[in-house]
Amino acid sequence: MPLIIAAFLCLWLFWIVYWTASAGGNKRTLHQINPIWRALAIVFVVLVYAAIRHDPAYFNRRLLDQDLIRDVIGLVLTALGLLFSIWARRTLGTNWSANPTIKEGHELIQSGPYRWIRHPIYTGILLAVLGGNLADARIRDVYIFALVLTMLLLKLRVEERLLVRQFPEAYIPYRKRTKALIPFVF
Repeated sequence: MPLIIAAFLCLWLFWIVYWTASAGGNKRTLHQINPIWRALAIVFVVLVYAAIRHDPAYFNRRLLDQDLIRDVIGLVLTALGLLFSIWARRTLGTNWSANPTIKEGHELIQSGPYRWIRHPIYTGILLAVLGGNLADARIRDVYIFALVLTMLLLKLRVEERLLVRQFPEAYIPYRKRTKALIPFVF
């Protein structure tokens, strides 16, 4: 199993390096909503970390026995999720920002993965986390997935409000014809 763990680490390391390297050169920020979601995210992370540290025996219990096939499926899901988020990030181009913002000359992107879902970066991240959790299959993974999902849903709501305000004629119909995270579902 150490090879599987190394593969997961390499995938995430590649993603982090790409994400960091591509963060520069974006359009200038014109408007940014108060990033309260970041404070909430930090609170959630601290609470989950404290809970895991408080009762490691409970949180480290396996939900499923170790299984090579499930590990490989989890690795594939992680790779697909990270690649999907990279595709979405590349599609946004210089409109991308780590914080919900409106950029100078901001465009409403509706191509690439944005044809089907409004927040494909989040979809990719969730799929990647789910893949790792499927492979590890411990109780803590359920909490970690819930934490990541909660943080992304908070950020999604902030972005939606900002985009409706910036593009009222275009974003509202776009929101009606696309789903937020999962095509045809949610």
